[in-house]
Amino acid sequence: MKQGSLQKFKSLILSIDRYHHEFSRTLELFKCKITLRDGSNLRILEKYNHDELIYYSYYWLTATDELIIGWDNAPHHYHIKSFPHHKHIGGKKRPVASKERHLATVLSFVANRLK
Repeated sequence: MKQGSLQKFKSLILSIDRYHHEFSRTLELFKCKITLRDGSNLRILEKYNHDELIYYSYYWLTATDELIIGWDNAPHHYHIKSFPHHKHIGGKKRPVASKERHLATVLSFVANRLK
């Protein structure tokens, strides 16, 4: 989560909880939970190698921690056209293709759904 990536969406965010940042040689890890204005939350995990995003996981959950949508690029759903990028939608058993591949696009998606 590069500096300021949440700043653009500050009207959407009530609080940033459990923020964690690790840096080791070429790897950088960001983790946090943000509570959104409707009470839902977004769990964020990003891993960078030399400033390149190599892994992400963004899980949007209800206030009671039920899945709304979760985006990630874990390479385990080979059948999806956008492999390895996919999303899990609450209530559906199988993941689907995803265009949202960065925190900014996920937050834009969430902001539009909350309007």
